[in-house]
Amino acid sequence: MEDAPTPTEHTVIGMWAELLGTEPGGPHADFFELGGQSLTLLQFIARVQETFGVELPVEMLFSEDLTVALAARAIDEALLSTVADEELAALLEELDGMSDEQVQALLTDRGSA
Repeated sequence: MEDAPTPTEHTVIGMWAELLGTEPGGPHADFFELGGQSLTLLQFIARVQETFGVELPVEMLFSEDLTVALAARAIDEALLSTVADEELAALLEELDGMSDEQVQALLTDRGSA
């Protein structure tokens, strides 16, 4: 059984569904196998910029295995790179003090945003 998509993967799946006109089956769905082309990829990059406020490395996106999981991981890494070390440490400390239920609720809220 496959794990449920992460909040970022869920957002990427939604973006791809709109751009490609087909629902990606999950995190291992491949952009180009679903019919994606260069122009569609540029539209995806623009949506990521608009939604997450980060730019993705174009060379990674043109890889032959551009999956939902790979795109989501690149987004998450780009987001993390924008956070200062002190801020990240404070966020991790805050998370450490939360129950599993509180963390899950926080992730659920982020995924629906």
